Amino acid sequence: MHLFNKLSFIFFAALLIYGCEKKSNQEQESSYRPDSSGPINLVSVFSDPLLYDKLEPGLNDTLLFGKVFPGLYYPPEVMFATRPFSMGVFDNFKRTRLVLKIEKGAPKIELSKDKYAKPQGFVNVSGESNEQILELLYQNQDSILDLYRWADRTFLLQGFKEKSKSTPQLEKLGINLLIPNDFKLAEENKNFVWFRKDEVNTVHNRTANNNIVNHSSNDILNILVYKVPFKKSDLELLDLIKIRDSVNAKYTKGAREPEYQYIGVDSIKLLVSDFIQTEPEPVLRDFFDFKLIQNQNKQKTYESQGWWSMSLSQMGGPYTTKVILDTENQELYIADAILFAPLNQGKSKKRDYLTQMEGLFTTFKILK
Repeated sequence: MHLFNKLSFIFFAALLIYGCEKKSNQEQESSYRPDSSGPINLVSVFSDPLLYDKLEPGLNDTLLFGKVFPGLYYPPEVMFATRPFSMGVFDNFKRTRLVLKIEKGAPKIELSKDKYAKPQGFVNVSGESNEQILELLYQNQDSILDLYRWADRTFLLQGFKEKSKSTPQLEKLGINLLIPNDFKLAEENKNFVWFRKDEVNTVHNRTANNNIVNHSSNDILNILVYKVPFKKSDLELLDLIKIRDSVNAKYTKGAREPEYQYIGVDSIKLLVSDFIQTEPEPVLRDFFDFKLIQNQNKQKTYESQGWWSMSLSQMGGPYTTKVILDTENQELYIADAILFAPLNQGKSKKRDYLTQMEGLFTTFKILK
């Protein structure tokens, strides 16, 4: 009897272990997600083709995916392009990074991270009418765009982490920021570090005779990182512009020699050098983005997007900036991506570059 009880206990324990292992394997399988695929800033829309044709103008207007990408309004570029698929091929393409699934039915909307792949932004919306579907999308616009931008930034960051470099220059500043290997150190001074990447961008065009003509430009991606004293408890856009311009006037130099100009309402004659400045044109400044995105542990984090120009030369482009205000130590830490990409014919290079920089800037932190 004793032997039977002992054997029964061993058998029960073996069953228990097998059941736990099986459950654990099932949990691992259910949590596994393959890598997502697809270009950045491109939303795959799955729906009935006739439904998509009716919804397309609403999807691509300025209230949704046609919203101008922050900082890219000269000329304007939309935040996301869309490509339609019929619902019948969804299972073949459900690993796409940015997904919008549209159906007719009871009104509801679902926003999910990593539903079928990683990273993935997945939105499933249904409504009884076209107007109801669009209204649900408009009501959740900010959350949808944030979800898609998160998925693209996360994807880009994974690739950057595999090809990042050691940055003792930033450690001296007390800053953590991932810098890819193909960015070279351009300048280092006290409390200021500048990394630069040069990339050839080639655009292929067809002539009237159907011949292919190539146009190339040397695109420049700059990352400027620095810290300055700052005694205020909050930061405003005009504060940031003043600081950026003063730092850039000191460290960035253009091709033109300094020249005298009459400045201000009193027309004071001053010697002006050629440097990167925040675009002074009021019409463009009205579109600059600036917002507080985090406030915790005596640190306030801000994001800003806008347009830069040279003070004398005929050059300009978009910038994106991340700022951390350390209120306890009264210091401002700034990561500034300044981009120059003159050729932009249908390839949205500026938008893709900015998305890459914003992905890098998610790693921007003060070292403890």
